Amino acid sequence: MAESPLSDRLEQVTQAQAMVVGDFMKRRNVVACGVGYKITQGKLTDIPSVVVSVTKKESPENLPADDLIPDQVDSVLTDVIETGEIVAYSLDRQARQRPVRPGISVGHQSGSTGTFGCVVRRDDALFVLSNNHVLAYENQAEKGDFILQPGPADGGSLLDKIGVLSDFVALRFLESSTDSEAEGQSTEPSGCATLLSNLLSALSDLGQTKTADEVPLGPQLNYVDVAMARIDDSVSVDPRIVDVGGAPLGITEPELNMKVIKSGRTTGLTKAIILQIDVVVDVKYGSRKARFVNQIMTSPFSQPGDSGSLVLDYERNAVGLLFSGSGNIGVANPIQPVLTAMRAELVLEGEL
Repeated sequence: MAESPLSDRLEQVTQAQAMVVGDFMKRRNVVACGVGYKITQGKLTDIPSVVVSVTKKESPENLPADDLIPDQVDSVLTDVIETGEIVAYSLDRQARQRPVRPGISVGHQSGSTGTFGCVVRRDDALFVLSNNHVLAYENQAEKGDFILQPGPADGGSLLDKIGVLSDFVALRFLESSTDSEAEGQSTEPSGCATLLSNLLSALSDLGQTKTADEVPLGPQLNYVDVAMARIDDSVSVDPRIVDVGGAPLGITEPELNMKVIKSGRTTGLTKAIILQIDVVVDVKYGSRKARFVNQIMTSPFSQPGDSGSLVLDYERNAVGLLFSGSGNIGVANPIQPVLTAMRAELVLEGEL
């Protein structure tokens, strides 16, 4: 009888594999079962077979009969190969990565380390967007300072320079952050009522009616914790955020109960729900506090080192820039004030 065409033999093997895969996958050491060409004495042949992958090959005498893989299944040959444990490959967010991508470690040359949030554009240049306290070292940095990937906390050195600090909004700290706090004695932050009173007083002093957003920013109020670094022309960049599936598709306003995600250097891809908007919140930076207005508060989904992560909705639209939190909540700047402050545009899917 003439040998059947290859397509017929492959179909026969495919049918045999479908018949035995459920049983084979229950057997000791088996981690995969598919259709492939048999390997004989280390060489790949042209003989289609049911290929069974095992973590470690063992002598037949060491295995119970129920765990042995038969030589044939319905006249179809089998092949057993050793593959070891099969694990999911995951990009090491705290290691050096080229091209550089959002969702990985980044930091200032002096030691601060956080997350590369997203790629933004100003004019014809590309920039890393993250927080002031990640890239600008809580106002202590100077424009032109080196930005490293990975950040210094993850072993980054001057050899890992990817760009230079180009712009940041200075953080304004509350005068009530006293020496006693530095000694470990906490003070109660003033509440929203006090802040509103101060805003109304400012309106009165101006002698005209304005919305809260139009009130000149006082010396102790913040809207954003943001900085950006120009990426060196010699450094390749990929705007697709690690584990998110691509670059942002657009921008959207935060809404109560909105489901959001972030991709961060420490905790990877996590999800949360927006619990509050228009939040006034006091955030500790070491021994000092900074008061932020018009913020987003989420359920917990971050840890130290995730600062700078881009917050997105489930449609991959940018919502905010994560910059702080606790074990119970996360806090983010709305994304539009962030971009406005930097005079930058978000690089969207397909734009690079």
